[in-house]
Amino acid sequence: MADDAAANLETLRRLYDAGYGFYRNVTRVRADDLLVRALAADSLHRAEAALSLAEQKLRHAIPAPSREIPFPDPALLATARSLKAFQERIATLETRLRGAAALPDRDFSAVIPTEDLRHRLVALDAALVDRATAVETGGAGDVEAGFAELLDALEQAITDRTELVAWGRAG
Repeated sequence: MADDAAANLETLRRLYDAGYGFYRNVTRVRADDLLVRALAADSLHRAEAALSLAEQKLRHAIPAPSREIPFPDPALLATARSLKAFQERIATLETRLRGAAALPDRDFSAVIPTEDLRHRLVALDAALVDRATAVETGGAGDVEAGFAELLDALEQAITDRTELVAWGRAG
């Protein structure tokens, strides 16, 4: 848990350096929301590009069929298919981030009425950016079985954040 708090603190520092205002200035609520989602989506875009490159290299490495080896190695084909599936899942998550309804340009208390909810949203923002960065890092390296878990955690972070913002609008 302490590692998560340290990672979130570092993420909040990076967000602050990028212009994030922690939803304190009512004229910048929408900008803060868009900034967080753009940073996370950009990380996902880079992860998708890295996976696409890895898939292309793998497919080029598969030898052409011959009499001795008429069919490609099933393990290589399975790896290429899993890389493609990860790319598609990342693209879906990126679309969710970029296409989500932004917070309206109005008083913050009308969107999220309490200070506690504002703090929860900031914590969710840090978790979202952390998880997107982890996906980007994982996509640049060897994609292992744990990569699906990274995507699951990212999807949960997007869902948690979306539910909190939706609840804040209704409340």
